[in-house]
Amino acid sequence: MSIITVDNLSKHFRRAKVKAVQDVSFSVEPGEIFGLIGPNGAGKTTIMACLLALIKPSSGQIKIDGKSPYDFEVKPLIGFLPERPCYNRWMTIHQFLTYHHMLSGRPSQEREKDIKEALEAVELEVDPKKRRVKELSRGMLQRVGLAQAVIGRPRIVFLDEPTSGMDPLGFIMIRKMLLRFKEQGITAVVNSHHLLEVEKVCDRIAFMRGGKIEHLGGMDSFAVQGQDTTLSWLPLADRNADVIKESLVSLAQKHDCTIIDASLDSAKVSSPDKEHLASFIQELVKNEFLIYESKSERRELVDLFLNKSDKADKSDKSDKSDINE
Repeated sequence: MSIITVDNLSKHFRRAKVKAVQDVSFSVEPGEIFGLIGPNGAGKTTIMACLLALIKPSSGQIKIDGKSPYDFEVKPLIGFLPERPCYNRWMTIHQFLTYHHMLSGRPSQEREKDIKEALEAVELEVDPKKRRVKELSRGMLQRVGLAQAVIGRPRIVFLDEPTSGMDPLGFIMIRKMLLRFKEQGITAVVNSHHLLEVEKVCDRIAFMRGGKIEHLGGMDSFAVQGQDTTLSWLPLADRNADVIKESLVSLAQKHDCTIIDASLDSAKVSSPDKEHLASFIQELVKNEFLIYESKSERRELVDLFLNKSDKADKSDKSDKSDINE
């Protein structure tokens, strides 16, 4: 049974010309790391706000562990890291985490242990009883926010841009944390623009644009068909560039490959898959091309993101401005 179900969810803000979210449906399984990606204004944060009962949907239904997100029984199940944390600045880190531990309803006798484990999980190496929230850098504040999100040992964690303000070590820490979630069976919904990190940890991804889900599935379903590869060979003394290119084009066509560019000792070739590329290389070797190097260009999720997104559309509003309307 899915731990989160979203059925035909729509949200329309009064002053907005278009719906922030339009008839969105998806489910999240227990222990799954689920990613929401898309350009600004796609509706990602609006969906997360509806899941957290921060705003009320215009239509549709949300169930978290079989209950409404407005049900008080749901609250102890959830941990949340907002993109733009705004915490009590006068508190020390220890006071802040103590406060949220009390809100979570966890046993008071386990408070110090839980605080220690949460700070270790986010790798924050400062004295929590001396350092105040107002003294923290952006990255340190993000780590404290993550500690707050897990202090109550939630079953479901919502992370809105968890790597915002983080340095490279912070990226690694969050990746390790999400992998630990998988091991512990904790469900996570992640809204992020750092696509390489999403690709490494998410089980499934929903790509959104214009308030709608354009694609939903595992990473394999997002794979870009085909690949570009640069082949290099030892110089062929008896052939000039024109002869080489003509030969390459002819041989490539036999294996459904395309020559993008060619020179005396190298060529960039587009192939539909690895099998076609391998057969083309084998054909080249038979025709006295002594290949010594092959470099394939991996197409990251970011390439798919850019292909699907309208780069020329500069009118997109951020999800945050939608919520403020």
